[in-house]
Amino acid sequence: MSLILNKFNKKIINHAKYYIVNNIMRIQKVILLSSSVIGIISVFTPVIFHVSPNYLYQFWSWGFTLFFGLNSSEIGVSYNTEVEFLIPALISMFLILLSSSLILRSSIKGLRKDEFNTKISLIGGIMMIATPLLLIVIWHFIYTIGRGYPIFWGSFGTENYYWPSFSFLLQFLAGGFTLISILMIKLKNK
Repeated sequence: MSLILNKFNKKIINHAKYYIVNNIMRIQKVILLSSSVIGIISVFTPVIFHVSPNYLYQFWSWGFTLFFGLNSSEIGVSYNTEVEFLIPALISMFLILLSSSLILRSSIKGLRKDEFNTKISLIGGIMMIATPLLLIVIWHFIYTIGRGYPIFWGSFGTENYYWPSFSFLLQFLAGGFTLISILMIKLKNK
């Protein structure tokens, strides 16, 4: 009788393992696809915002600028042509699109063949997290050392500060999702 129960328990355990592994693979595919889409969307959202005494500016990485009057109902659109801002922003935009395309390529290939190249996804995820950090450091040095501003990144006690915007958060989120997905693959393969 105990031999029959042991065989039955092993079948149940094997079936449960198979079910869990298949669900993890489905979840992992969705996570990779969504992280690549989030990375692409982050290019089309503001990178930083700047609060001056009279205006709130929102800057996109490709130079588009939207500003709002704080003391009036003025709203305007312009294109930022500052080389110190635009060149690092365009390079970071290119790197984010490259990392998103690496993650997307890996996820589409995984959907077709059920094999994932974790190295490509890992490179894309690390690039997705490292690029906004590098951009923050570059802008900080350009504006504090190059232009002589006392501080570049936000201090809420003053009226003139810059602060990372929605795009930075999306890039960190997409990179984190990618790394979680890779971790799920590694745990599944053990």
